[in-house]
This record gives sequence, structure tokens and C-alpha cells, in this order.
Amino acid sequence: MINKVILTAAALFFSITTTVAQSSEFGTEDEAKAMIERAVNLVKSDKIRALDAFTDLEGGFGYKDLYVFCFDTKGILLAHPTQLGANNAMLTDQDGVRVFSLVSSATKGEIKKITYKLERPTTGQPEIYTKTSFVTKVRNMYCGVGFYAE
Repeated sequence: MINKVILTAAALFFSITTTVAQSSEFGTEDEAKAMIERAVNLVKSDKIRALDAFTDLEGGFGYKDLYVFCFDTKGILLAHPTQLGANNAMLTDQDGVRVFSLVSSATKGEIKKITYKLERPTTGQPEIYTKTSFVTKVRNMYCGVGFYAE
């Protein structure tokens, strides 16, 4: 009986530890929302410094798998850790949804939640995941922070 209790406790501890380790690797919805709010404040005070910080993942703008991305009004990435300058105006997700159309539907002063399906680059696998981003228009560009719901 004691052995069964010990084994059950050990299994429970292992599953909790594994879940915590896995969840701490990826950004949460609350962390993404907080990051976009901080990003908007920085863009408003110093756009050039903000774009550099976002691209270089400085000042807490690269946390777990979260980062800030910013597009100009034509879909060119002005800030992104790996795709700076890329034209993503026609980027479509698995279901044919144009991601930039979703992003550019946000208005100034609004933080909009959008969802689309893309590969998760940090996994190195071609599996498709649902990604949710908080996006907004600030100083004539669109910025966002995305997290994976799964």
C-alpha cells in the first residue's frame, strides 16, 4: 500500500514538473498582451529605438517564444527577429487566410486579437499550430505579439 502511494505521488510530481517545464518554455496569452502594451508605449515615445529593440530582442522584447513584429502599411516587416524587410503582404495561413489582412484590420488605440494557423518555427517541425496575436496600429504601422494556443 505504501509503495502504491509513493509511486502515485512520484507520478503526480513528474507530470506536474513536466507540465511546468513545458509551459515555461512558451509565452502565454497574458505575457503576449503585456508585451504588446509595452511595445505600443515605446513606439509612441521613440519609434526608431523601438524597432531596433524589437528586432534585436532587447529590453524584454524577446521573452520565451514571444517577440514583437511590426509591418508598414504595405506588409513589409519593419521589426522582426529573423525576417526584417520581408514582404508578407500575401502570406497566407493553412486555410488561405491572408495574415496581413488580419493584422491590418486593427485600428489605432485598439488592441485586437486575431487567430491564424502557421508552423511553429521553434519546433523545427512542419506541423501547423493555431497562433493568436494581439495587434494594433501605432504611428502608421501595425505591430503585434503572437502566442501559440496549443
